Amino acid sequence: MTASVFLATPAELACARAGSALTIVGPEARHAVSVMRMEPGEGIELVDGEGRRVRGTVAPVEGRDSLGIDVVDVIDEPAPELRLTVIQALPKGEHAELAVDLMTQVGVDTIVPWAAQRSVAQWKPDRAEKARAKWMAAAGAATKQSRRARTPVIGALATLTDACALVSNAAAGLVLHEEASASLADASLPPSGEVVIVVGPEGGLADDERAALRACGALEVRLGPTVLRSSLAGAVALTAISARARWRAADMQGSST
Repeated sequence: MTASVFLATPAELACARAGSALTIVGPEARHAVSVMRMEPGEGIELVDGEGRRVRGTVAPVEGRDSLGIDVVDVIDEPAPELRLTVIQALPKGEHAELAVDLMTQVGVDTIVPWAAQRSVAQWKPDRAEKARAKWMAAAGAATKQSRRARTPVIGALATLTDACALVSNAAAGLVLHEEASASLADASLPPSGEVVIVVGPEGGLADDERAALRACGALEVRLGPTVLRSSLAGAVALTAISARARWRAADMQGSST
């Protein structure tokens, strides 16, 4: 049976070593003990969201808010050489958390919420951090579900100027657009550095937004013959890029170990 994955803090896993024992406390520990009812001896994995993965077995410990682990192995997974950032125009309603969930599952490194002109959803200044916290919670849950060791960074709400700056500083910038003449499948990808993908809102990018992004070096690309929802487009683009530029390398590394 595959061991369950829980998200700990970097501080909780900093001193973990094979053969050592550690204890985590708080909501994750309570979920493991009270909801999943994990028993001593069961296999478990802890990740810190920054690349550290701890494998071990559940150890006896007092209290429902504490989880003990006898550490079997500690793995520090390196950050990918090719980093993937998605600038996501704010989707409406529950589509926002769905977008974050899907992108996390397929390996995004950073998600930047963007207040595009035609975004139906709006983050008011006094509620922006609360909305961002929901995205962070969705990313954390998807990290565990997908068994990742790294949780995506959720950036602050971006303006068009911010988006252009991110594209300008990246190794490659791609804007998803259904009218683009270039295909993502044929786009040139760098072997390392950062690729920034811009996903527009359901209503589409405004002409001045497209012009500004092109001016700062972005290439407009289409995903395929169909038009996808904004909440799905980012995940599909990430999958296409990862299949070409990241997953093959990971498979080769795995087969050589």
